[in-house]
Amino acid sequence: MRHLNVFRYLTSSTSRLGFYTKESKRLIPETPGCYAWLLPLWLYRDDLDGLVEIICAMLDYEQEPTKRADVRFTWHTVGLNVSRTAKHRARTTDTYSTWKELTENKKTRRALQQTLLEASLLMPPLYVGRTNNLKQRYLQHAEDRGGKQNDFHSRFTDHTARLGLKITVSDLLFFCIETPSELRRYFGKSDQSVSNVLIENLLMSFCRPPFSVR
Repeated sequence: MRHLNVFRYLTSSTSRLGFYTKESKRLIPETPGCYAWLLPLWLYRDDLDGLVEIICAMLDYEQEPTKRADVRFTWHTVGLNVSRTAKHRARTTDTYSTWKELTENKKTRRALQQTLLEASLLMPPLYVGRTNNLKQRYLQHAEDRGGKQNDFHSRFTDHTARLGLKITVSDLLFFCIETPSELRRYFGKSDQSVSNVLIENLLMSFCRPPFSVR
């Protein structure tokens, strides 16, 4: 998939913030930092309900979607199998008719796709992490390098295959923030340095990315 150069102005040589696609991966800095993988909002489905369902299914990823719970009484235990399902908002007839009108016209469909793709910046991250080398970590995830310690690629690929969605990790959007110089002295040679772990723990708590928890 091409990203239509939508994000080419979001990365500057003078900024610690970077927003990259597979077309611009060569520009990712080889420095410490934190990062996030975001889902680009392509028109994956022509029907509105199908599009909403497939996007929600990506964001609602659970490695174990069904849990077993035991409720204990004095002389009995009741076992329950619990699963989480998404609740979708009801849509009006006008919403469907507007969607149909916009997607059936080439010009308005292109404009709608552009708008949704730009709005990908508002999406919750699928995965957040920290690393001593942002470019190296991008390649580990996008090209399935790094073995069992970096299994985001395999979990994402398995999930999209179950959904019938033709998208790979390299099609995702890679956002990163280089670690400021004032904090770099707290980084050791390992990703397990105190500053690295602190930043990742904060991001995990704030963003609650579904693929970051194993």
